[in-house]
Amino acid sequence: MIEPSPFGRLLRSLRVGHNLTLEALAAQSGVSVRTIGDLERGASASPQRRTVDALADGLGLDAADRHAFLRAARARPRAPLPVEGPGAISPHRVFDFSGRDAEIDEALAVLCGQVPAGTQRPALIISGAPGIGKTTVAIEILERGRASTGLPVLFLGLDGYGASPLTPLQVMTALLRQLPGAEQRPPADLADARTRWRSAVDHSAVSVLLDNVANEAQIRPILSICAGDVVVVTSRRSLAGLEGVQRVRLGPLRRAESITFLHRLIPQAVEDDEALDEVAGLCDDVPLALRVVGNRIASRPAWTVADLLRRLRTSEDRLRLLVAGDLAVEAAISLSYDELDPRTAALFRWISLIDGRTFGAHLAAATVRSSDLSEVEARLDDLTDLGMLEAGGGDRYRLHDLMRLFGRSKLHASVGADEVSRRRDHMRSWLLGSLERAGAWYEPNREPTTLARTGRGFADAEAAAEWIRAEAEHWWPAYTEAAQLGEDETVCDVADALHWYSDIWMPWGNWHRFYSLAASAARRLGDPGKEAAQLGYVAWAEIVEVGDREQAVVTARAALAAALRAGDSAQEGWAQYYIGWASMGVDRLVDADAAALAAAEAFRTAGETTGLENALVLSSMVKGKRGQYLEAIEATEATLRRVRSTETADTLTSIVTQFAACLDLIDAYCAVGRLQDAMRIGELGIAIARELKDDTRVLLMMRRHIRALIQAGEGEAAIAEADEALRLLGPGSSEAFIFARVRREVSLVGTPGSSAADSSPA
Repeated sequence: MIEPSPFGRLLRSLRVGHNLTLEALAAQSGVSVRTIGDLERGASASPQRRTVDALADGLGLDAADRHAFLRAARARPRAPLPVEGPGAISPHRVFDFSGRDAEIDEALAVLCGQVPAGTQRPALIISGAPGIGKTTVAIEILERGRASTGLPVLFLGLDGYGASPLTPLQVMTALLRQLPGAEQRPPADLADARTRWRSAVDHSAVSVLLDNVANEAQIRPILSICAGDVVVVTSRRSLAGLEGVQRVRLGPLRRAESITFLHRLIPQAVEDDEALDEVAGLCDDVPLALRVVGNRIASRPAWTVADLLRRLRTSEDRLRLLVAGDLAVEAAISLSYDELDPRTAALFRWISLIDGRTFGAHLAAATVRSSDLSEVEARLDDLTDLGMLEAGGGDRYRLHDLMRLFGRSKLHASVGADEVSRRRDHMRSWLLGSLERAGAWYEPNREPTTLARTGRGFADAEAAAEWIRAEAEHWWPAYTEAAQLGEDETVCDVADALHWYSDIWMPWGNWHRFYSLAASAARRLGDPGKEAAQLGYVAWAEIVEVGDREQAVVTARAALAAALRAGDSAQEGWAQYYIGWASMGVDRLVDADAAALAAAEAFRTAGETTGLENALVLSSMVKGKRGQYLEAIEATEATLRRVRSTETADTLTSIVTQFAACLDLIDAYCAVGRLQDAMRIGELGIAIARELKDDTRVLLMMRRHIRALIQAGEGEAAIAEADEALRLLGPGSSEAFIFARVRREVSLVGTPGSSAADSSPA
């Protein structure tokens, strides 16, 4: 008698539940009565996809039921469990295994190390993404460990991605049948199986590999009684519910490991390390993908690595090319994708539109237009648990390139190109609206635009800054795309919102291009006031980021002309300020002094307090440059006292002004030999820079402060501060040599006025 398949049983259950005869379902689906009958009886166990879709339509299944229906149809009948011939099964060990030394050493320390008396050796859980090599690594671990343990290896595949995975009783029955001398009569129930398993392994310990586990319940009975055994478990899921286990999460191979692996697979690639490096990158360093491309080239002697590279570089074709015989990357990913419920599958498809290395949960929610962040986070966790996403720190996630290609192929198959385009537009608006709202935390009294209301909000300035930096790889392409599309109002609004924040994130390195795009947008709008503002920001970037002060003077004069056309005194003041700042940098001190005074006058006319204080500091700096140190000190101290005494002393604009004043003062005090004052101001300046959370400014002020310490004969304090600066810079920094040199020379000489003082970082 033919046994119905799980799909056949489900089909009959659904048909009867909908009160349909065979003939009625045939009429509604277009599938013949005979085909439906064969499927229900089990005479046909492998229906074609179009037949399954037609039956689902005929039954009127919703998304969730259709998902379960398709899963059951994909399941293949499981081979019957062995009934005779017990003994250890020797799973296939690949002869060209490569890499994973660190992970294997970690695993062997768990499996072969000493276990305290009275305790159970923990099972090893190996998890990871599709194609990452979990089973291969597990087999390699057990084979290498056999020399230490001498235990026979029992292997069992648990059919974790079939429609009906093995039950705990089936798992224990199959393992019992592999034990030497085991009875062939199957256990009556799970309790009987546990008793017989405990008796067997207490007498003779074994190594067990439980491969492709679906869930914790499948293997708990085994893990709870394997006291002296070595148990290795593989699963795409993390099996987080298991207690008392050790975990190894496999990620992509290290690049050097990938290249070594490809060399083993491709004998003709003797000196092609550069090409193999690119191949490994296009394969995401995923072992299955590497084996596929290696086998493809090795099986075609006329092919070279370059031949395959030309094909792989076309991302749309990459998954299609990653097939060799019965190995296919897309098929491996599909096993996990088919496990997803419909809403999680939809989220996976939509996040494939996100480019960049990592992304946050808020951006993922924006791709599906969801306001329920907790639900999206739960679904992202499900994808991570299944190995389809990689979790980073905080709420960061990474979608590897092959997963992204798979997701996009599914996305384009499920929705039209127009919907994809609309969703991309929504993501761009959301990113730029969020960016404007984040920047607004650093500009007092900024009124939100319509765009800002499309983005997310932030609890405080620190959260806003964290988002700006974390999501730069997403909002920066969105911003450049908006500029290319001619969304000029948006580009100007976003640039204006960030102009104060940019002053405390100078290391980003793209501010000149950022503001240049906005200046072009303002020019196209025909708004001279906006053009003046954006050209001023460009001049700022040319001074602090590009280092081209000559060009900054030219740009600032163009900003001044636009401000005059607009009749905007505030922008006139800022343009004059940038002219003065840039002119001072090229030692045109007369021009700088005149521009600083003109800026102050324009700011007074506009009632622009922040600009006025900055202009006064600039004027004092010019005095210092001209050797008028006492006048500069008096004026700058007065400005610093005034700024620090106001109600707005703790705002970003005020703190930036205070920092500039400290830089001016420490130089002037050192010049006139008032070293105690120089050290006092240096300490204040460092504290202000730390308040800004700006390491660049902290290090800049430290360089000034160390010079004052050296001149004052405070060698030990100078060395201590140089050490702190080196810790802040970290290894490999291009600036580290400056502080290291100062530290070394002060240690050797240790007296003021020596070469150490002369070579100190000014």
